[in-house]
Amino acid sequence: MCGITGAVPGIDREILRRMTERLAHRGPDGQDFVHRGEVSLGHTRLAVIDRPGGRQPMCTPDGRCTLVYNGEIYNFREVRRDLEALGYVLHTRSDTEVLLQAWAQWGREALPRLRGMFAFAVWDAESRALHLVRDRLGVKPLYYTLAGGRLLFASEIKALLAHPDVARRLNARAVDDYLALLYVPAPQTAFEGICELPPAHWLEWRDGRVATQRYWDARPAPADAPLDEHAAEVRATLREAVRLRLVSDVPLGAFLSGGLDSSSIVACMAAEGGGPPRTFSLGFGAGGENYSELEYARMVAARFGSEHRELRIHATCADLLPRLVDHFDEPFGNPTALLLYQLSELTRRHVTVALAGDGGDELFLGYPRYRGVAWHRRLERMPGPLRTLVAQAARAIPEDAAGAHGWRRAREFFSSAARTWQRAYIEWVSYFTPAMRQGLYSDEMARAVGGYRAEGFLKGWFARVRGAHPLDQASYVDLHSFLPHNLLEYGDRMSMAHALELRLPFTDHRLVELAMATPAAHKLRGGRAKQVLRRALHDDLPREVLERPKLGLNPPLGIWLRGELAPLIERYLSPQAVRRAGWFAPQAVARLVDEFRAGRRDFSLHLWALLVLEQWRAQVLEAEPAAAQGPAEALEAAG
Repeated sequence: MCGITGAVPGIDREILRRMTERLAHRGPDGQDFVHRGEVSLGHTRLAVIDRPGGRQPMCTPDGRCTLVYNGEIYNFREVRRDLEALGYVLHTRSDTEVLLQAWAQWGREALPRLRGMFAFAVWDAESRALHLVRDRLGVKPLYYTLAGGRLLFASEIKALLAHPDVARRLNARAVDDYLALLYVPAPQTAFEGICELPPAHWLEWRDGRVATQRYWDARPAPADAPLDEHAAEVRATLREAVRLRLVSDVPLGAFLSGGLDSSSIVACMAAEGGGPPRTFSLGFGAGGENYSELEYARMVAARFGSEHRELRIHATCADLLPRLVDHFDEPFGNPTALLLYQLSELTRRHVTVALAGDGGDELFLGYPRYRGVAWHRRLERMPGPLRTLVAQAARAIPEDAAGAHGWRRAREFFSSAARTWQRAYIEWVSYFTPAMRQGLYSDEMARAVGGYRAEGFLKGWFARVRGAHPLDQASYVDLHSFLPHNLLEYGDRMSMAHALELRLPFTDHRLVELAMATPAAHKLRGGRAKQVLRRALHDDLPREVLERPKLGLNPPLGIWLRGELAPLIERYLSPQAVRRAGWFAPQAVARLVDEFRAGRRDFSLHLWALLVLEQWRAQVLEAEPAAAQGPAEALEAAG
């Protein structure tokens, strides 16, 4: 894994060096640069394949194309054979050279041939054009901005902020996105003028003009075939996806939670041979036992004879908050990032590459909210007045303020009984409702946000698959929202914080296309999720793992906020601190804190989101004296 930076037209060497050094954690094995007058390119390398031969930036022998690249092309050997059949002579064993020559030969037509995770930039001296490309699912990040008459790009926002022409101006609409979703979806970022290239998109810069376009999508198109036939295809495709991701010149292992997805990955690894897998799990200290899956992880590790290591997570996360904010560069509110940061740190002591099960829930309907869609469709048959009464009664359901998810989910489900199922779904995946956000904003922030509403992002994805089966619609929306902008984002940032390369077989685009061709009834059947995946792995995994319900990787946040993290609430969310920051109404924040402390509502995620936002404002947005802005100036710039 690596970090890439660059500019067109070219920039001062010292500025490029500073930008690139901000990405040293992504590539501790070396840095290099190219300046060609019209373009400047920088690269930090984590050497995984062909350690001596994969140095970047890399140029074609004729000097026409120059590449900087972050990621892995898992089928590079297949693409290499295609190039050699055309007469190409390749001089390294690296996928970098294969990608470079594939682009030189086919240009954007090379993209359908690539099977992997990638974010790369290619300068074509002949056409005098710079091309930026991001992988289909958005596993690898890529950001850009137009500043000082040039295009600047980088793997992370912090590298762009190292350029003197890039200002730190708040994008107030991103605050609305963040409070609703706990992330900021592409192409927006928390900074005005800085964009994230969306997944499955290319960007072309030519003569000062920028064009972008989507090059891939996987829309639902279920094929009418028996469950066993689909299960056999899933098994074969998943095995192939894992096999491709085992190619490495450095030590390799896997995250093992004990859930179905990570257990499936370990089962496939073991089936490929090559010695026992190395597996890594985490659990929780006192008070977090209900969140631990170590029992099942141990069961899977014993089944396959893996070299197994465990990490016990304790509530020491207050010290980690500044590190998390530094690695994300913008507000990110999913507290699971705390866990992955620590698991990645443990794992990197033993291996350089780790496989993980992210993506399985979106492909095979693993989240409880998918069952909610099925149940809600039944609720819609009830008379409207009765559904309204159900919703009103549900709002009186008490919640466990320690963060027990069952009560919260029941309340959310029945509270939305009077909604359409699409609107209900958007509410289930949201945190601060529109009414809560409007009541939270100060007058200045409300003016800056204006009429923008974060829910429009999700509605836009639903509109693209209108008419599909409701469960297929929900899965498609998650593939384009929750997966890339939440799970894959924290997976990349928290693993790369420790120079650990994370490989995700469930994001293989052929497996995604296969899942989109699998009928919803084969995925969710009789209230049980992932039926086709369970059938596919039926002979490989322990029965207890195959049949257990999903728990998910979540920290005991409510317990932590009442314990070790409580001082953060006093530091950032006291009426005095909120008033001083100027973004929110002190009385609205105080109500959230009081409801949480009294045990009336589980506002743990809401409070954590506000803590992260305030830490980010102080640590990043207003970090440098030359670029620092007070709340009034930041809001004025955003408006």
